Amino acid sequence: MDFDGRFLAWVALSALIIATPGPDTALIIRNALAGGPRASTMSALGVAVGILAWAAAATLGVGVLLERSSTAFTILKLAGAAYLFYLGARSLLSKSREDASPARSGSTLGDHSAWGQGLMSNLLNPKTGAFFVTVMPQFTLPGDPAIQLVLMVAVFEVMLLVWLVAYGHVVSRLGRTGLGSRVRTFMTKVTGVVLIGLGARLAFERR
Repeated sequence: MDFDGRFLAWVALSALIIATPGPDTALIIRNALAGGPRASTMSALGVAVGILAWAAAATLGVGVLLERSSTAFTILKLAGAAYLFYLGARSLLSKSREDASPARSGSTLGDHSAWGQGLMSNLLNPKTGAFFVTVMPQFTLPGDPAIQLVLMVAVFEVMLLVWLVAYGHVVSRLGRTGLGSRVRTFMTKVTGVVLIGLGARLAFERR
């Protein structure tokens, strides 16, 4: 394929969407503080798998169903909001030890759990599906080779992983510095509030 203006515009838009804080970013912060860089990386991988699933669903027409059916969209939206509420509540109710940190006491967040949280956070966000159904087709034209769509999704995935993995490592490192356990606990609580707020916004947000 030719790397024309459409492809470059897609890369620019993807970078903007990925860097904009949202449920996935809040989850990475939460798990970086709770489980360290490994947990946040596994969550990022879960988010990436969710993106692949949404891209495939959009290609197969499932995303179109969500876009056209208000009932299906609302059900998925409320499920996503409930999941964000759940994660936020867990952060707010979690008890920390004054001298504990992921680096010293060991992560209580397993790889499978962290990966699953990233996957579910992404899959239960209908806005992600709507993005691939309504926005991505605007950067393609009839007759474009299939490899163009594959490359567009691949570029999005690579940019997403690099951003989320790096973000998680930075947050985890900050959580292990001399800021202390009290500041780390405060950041965890704030992230819990943010997750609940994002859940509320998702629940009451219209298309």
